[in-house]
Amino acid sequence: MRRWMVLALAAVLVLTAPPEAFALEGEVRQVEGFTSYSEFPAHVRWEKIVPAVRRISIRSSADGSAQPALYYDSGSDRPKPLLVALHSWSFGYTQPTSIPYALWAVQNDWVFIHPDHRGRYNRPEATASELALRDVLDALDYALSNADIDRSRIYLAGFSGGAMTALILAGRYPHLWTAVSAWVPIYSLVDWYAHIVRNDPKRHYVRDIIRSCGGPPWPGSRAAAECDRRSPSTYLGGLRDSELKIYLAAGVFDDLVPPAHSLRAFNALVPDQERLPLDEMQLVLSVEEPKNDFKSRLYDEAGAPLLFEKESGNVTLALFDGGHDLLFNPALYWLSRQRGVTEANEKEKEIAGN
Repeated sequence: MRRWMVLALAAVLVLTAPPEAFALEGEVRQVEGFTSYSEFPAHVRWEKIVPAVRRISIRSSADGSAQPALYYDSGSDRPKPLLVALHSWSFGYTQPTSIPYALWAVQNDWVFIHPDHRGRYNRPEATASELALRDVLDALDYALSNADIDRSRIYLAGFSGGAMTALILAGRYPHLWTAVSAWVPIYSLVDWYAHIVRNDPKRHYVRDIIRSCGGPPWPGSRAAAECDRRSPSTYLGGLRDSELKIYLAAGVFDDLVPPAHSLRAFNALVPDQERLPLDEMQLVLSVEEPKNDFKSRLYDEAGAPLLFEKESGNVTLALFDGGHDLLFNPALYWLSRQRGVTEANEKEKEIAGN
């Protein structure tokens, strides 16, 4: 019954979408063919799809080690948006499913960097550790130092575990970013661990969390405290008065990271009177007239209609008809529309004035 009700609402979304081609929006060129994480081909090589992206090494400002990343800059004579994209939980910087990020950057003349931030999330040095966070900041500094960046358009994007890390970086360093796109993020590692143990205890995520946090993070344990240090739940509350723009997206049928994680992140970021109930189906079924704008049509094209969207200040929550997924065009289109003042932008103005 639950699935039927959402599909009925999705049908309304599709049937009411006007026939204009998405290209009418202009300004940006969309990623063609690879529209979602879940449908991305399993065996694709970066060199074949985006040969202009190159591997680089960045010296860590934390421990002096050489940290790998993927990087693209066309070298064109204009200030360009910067996209810092983070790999997900089970991969490193060569994750094939991040290729559409780079395709967007090449097609739209953005600068792109994809840091390793200590690789797969299965050890203490990774999993949003201090070392991993510093690697992302070092990647940001590398791009700012080596490319002509539009300092009002510095974007951070992540999916799943990468979205968790992106939200931590948003909470701890909001002045560095114009906007953050976080798809199906983990809000609390402690709560997610309990969810995995309860529903699918043989998945590698259980031992990954134990290894990363020093033991099973049961409430009150040292491991739980360590997991809290690696969770957005610890940091997002301080962003309520921030100018940073954040987009949260969740699939209503996500069994891996339940939509409640995105809902809780939204509630942590907005005033008390703007908070939403944690039942995503209640929200979906409360929609009287689905949105019919360009962004919602991008969801339709990806085969995962937008079922619910709520904006509060600089924060947006989107629920779509899907599971644990990332829809590249809606994510990147939203980022492309954001402008703002960052610390880098302020420093550039200060230098120009001297």
